[in-house]
Amino acid sequence: MATTRRERSFYDVRARRARVLVSRVLLYRCAIGAGPLLVASLLARPLPAQERAPDRRAGSVPRDVARALAAVWNQSGTKRVRGDFNLPPGDTVRTDVAVLGGRARIAGVIVGQLVIINGDVTLADGSRVTGAVTIVGGDVSGRDRAAADGETRVWQPSVQYRDAGDTLIVPPEPDVFSRLTRWRSDANAQKTQLYLTSAHTYNRVEGLPVYVGPRFFAQNGSTRVSGELFGIFRTIDRLQWTPESRGHRVQFEMQQGRRGGALVGGRLFNEVTPVEDWQLTDSEVGLASFLFTRDYRDYWQRHGGSGYVSIFTGRGSELRGSLAQERWSSRTASTPWSLINRDDAWRANPASDEGVMHLITLSGRLDTRNDHRHPRTGWLLRADYERGDGAITSVASSTPGIRLQTAGDVAYVRGLLDVRRYTRLGPSTQINLRAVAAGWLGGDALPMQRRVSVSGIDALPGFDFRQSIGETDAGTCATGNAATYAQLGRPAQCDRMVLVQAEWKGDFRINLFGRRDHFGDRRWTLGGFSGDGNWVVFANGGRGWLVGDTPGAGHFPKGRLPNIGSWRSDLGGGLDFGAFGVYVAEAVSIGGMQPNVYVRLGHRF
Repeated sequence: MATTRRERSFYDVRARRARVLVSRVLLYRCAIGAGPLLVASLLARPLPAQERAPDRRAGSVPRDVARALAAVWNQSGTKRVRGDFNLPPGDTVRTDVAVLGGRARIAGVIVGQLVIINGDVTLADGSRVTGAVTIVGGDVSGRDRAAADGETRVWQPSVQYRDAGDTLIVPPEPDVFSRLTRWRSDANAQKTQLYLTSAHTYNRVEGLPVYVGPRFFAQNGSTRVSGELFGIFRTIDRLQWTPESRGHRVQFEMQQGRRGGALVGGRLFNEVTPVEDWQLTDSEVGLASFLFTRDYRDYWQRHGGSGYVSIFTGRGSELRGSLAQERWSSRTASTPWSLINRDDAWRANPASDEGVMHLITLSGRLDTRNDHRHPRTGWLLRADYERGDGAITSVASSTPGIRLQTAGDVAYVRGLLDVRRYTRLGPSTQINLRAVAAGWLGGDALPMQRRVSVSGIDALPGFDFRQSIGETDAGTCATGNAATYAQLGRPAQCDRMVLVQAEWKGDFRINLFGRRDHFGDRRWTLGGFSGDGNWVVFANGGRGWLVGDTPGAGHFPKGRLPNIGSWRSDLGGGLDFGAFGVYVAEAVSIGGMQPNVYVRLGHRF
């Protein structure tokens, strides 16, 4: 019976498959008998170039690698491709190339690094990549046929990200507590929880403030409603139930929109609030207090209510306005437990002005950074405007000549502007700039708790925290005897301040006692030492001053900026490992001072 061409093709395929199966069985039987000899020969003979396995990394994609890949994609100069990408022979791309969710075939030249996110890449004969080649969520083929000047790394697990227009955002890995308490992200959900959590940070006035109470959340599409009813218990009085040890916070918010929209809310509160919270973070202040008996903030009591309206975008930008009526009062420092230097006395908490105040506050935040936790490029701008009026019943003490404030009606205007610019110079270096200006804008003299200073490891780390130098200190505006100033708790007393900071950063790799590849992708190892981070060189300059026509080195007319020659300045450098950094800084505007060595949790700014 004659067969057609299609049937003959079918039988040929079946025959070839049968021959392949028989050959594999015979090869398997031979390998069992000659296994030791085969293994020995493979170990004795190096693999030829075309048989070498790609540099694959075990485990999931490290968080720092995912952020670095997102940063490459977010750069304005990167050639970004969604889907498949083909670079023909003879073509040259003179910038970094990032491919998202597709397969890439490279036959030309890339003057820069190549990043493949959740895709595969084929490197053809004659291709070249002058930088590193990094693949996540895929594989690489033809690596040994290409000229790759940098390291080639491959992670087969995919990376999770959020696509916000032309920006990739790698969500931060939640810690244990946030995993236990985070809200559900369903489109339509509601939830009520009983919370037991700490408040802002451990400090010498409250100890550890604990919040306890119910919180509810309801969401329908892009509309969400949330509220909380918290009682505050402060551990400062060793679990005693006193008016000073308890407070409250009641809050209700209604939000329309997810990545952008509007929010309306209201608060009732009886809380302890920090002075000058624009400097160190809560975690840094709390850790210094708990470990070393060093509290780098001052505090006062606020009791009242407020209402606010906000317009926001998904990238962290926001414009907010609020109205509030508050009763202000002083708080005194106590003796909370600390781990080290427990015999040292805590710094006194400076007294604050007391009375009932009405506040109008406008605040704005603009964030164009490519990554909120590890920015490489973009702007971050924060601005606050506060108008307060009310009746002061008690005026806090200050050093001589600071102000002529007496009890009675007061009306003032205060502002703060914090501008930061992050600029990438190359794949591994960047320059960051920061300028801060804050203080009195008009009206009566500022209350004591609304005054400013330029001091501490966040502003001028080459100088000790609120150290009084000279007749009128350029950092805190302290006057007179240094011992008297210390008895007051070393408060911030300036009407105005200005601070300028600059830093030059570059990536580095520490690799001691072994190769990094030998230890896999762990940042830190036990058998050796390996770590990645940034080296940092920085300079800071700034000062505070009093506004007025009173003769003296610390007073300047309201329309005049102090001469730059009177500013304090320092230089320093260190190593930034992301989660923490170690630095050394030395004052340069004043001679004879010892360098300061200090640790920061996170980046400098």
